[in-house]
Amino acid sequence: MGKSKSKLSLSLLTKSNVWALDENELYQLLMEGKHEVGYSENEARYMNIIRPVFDLQQLNRDDAKKVSALEAQHYQIFHSPNDGDNNAIAIRKRPIKRITDLTLENIRHLTAVEVLELIKNNMDTGWNGIPLHIQDIIESTFYVDNTTMPEKMMHRKGGIIDKRKDDGYDVLELLRGSWVEAIFLKAKPKYEKMHFESSGSSMLGLGDDEDLDEEDEDDDSDLQEEENDEEMDDMDDEDPEDGYEDILGDTTLDDLVRDEDSD
Repeated sequence: MGKSKSKLSLSLLTKSNVWALDENELYQLLMEGKHEVGYSENEARYMNIIRPVFDLQQLNRDDAKKVSALEAQHYQIFHSPNDGDNNAIAIRKRPIKRITDLTLENIRHLTAVEVLELIKNNMDTGWNGIPLHIQDIIESTFYVDNTTMPEKMMHRKGGIIDKRKDDGYDVLELLRGSWVEAIFLKAKPKYEKMHFESSGSSMLGLGDDEDLDEEDEDDDSDLQEEENDEEMDDMDDEDPEDGYEDILGDTTLDDLVRDEDSD
């Protein structure tokens, strides 16, 4: 296994990273996993992850006829601890043959060229003939551009094909009479979530909820200050005597003086 897979074990296997394995790597995981604590209790869960991606068969290696038949079906045969009459295991990774075989898990392990080949073999339907949920799966991992125009215009120097190729796209061309449908695919960058270790024992990720809350609070306080400033400005614009009208009502200055003298 490569360095990136050296720490992988059955307990860390997921529906996504299982697609990155080949038959030999899966065999090694299975052999190592049999010695892990709790293997028997978790075997069914492991198989639920493995079987959508790999075909597995137990067999007796002395059965030359069966071994030959499985090898003809592109199985690889490996030694396995005796399990009754069986002393070998046959493993075959399931190929992705049809556009409908694509999933959110396996699409990440295909190249743009491989996906375009699947589209090409989809009964010449082009991009618009692909089911919408499959389009969504492809667009989760690839940038997609689709256009149809006359062949001469499509292939002119400095035209859309040249521009897309310069931008790193792979292209599939499908003839539509004198027109051409072009489907362009380019893999989206794979972002890994970065973490920074705080002074404590916890790990805070980018965009931590607490930071967002603090920013929201700051934004709210700034907004409140702006509203208060606007209110003060409104008060400054008011006529100073306007605020006394509600208090004095119809009272005149003579009335006030008279009341003060009587006091």
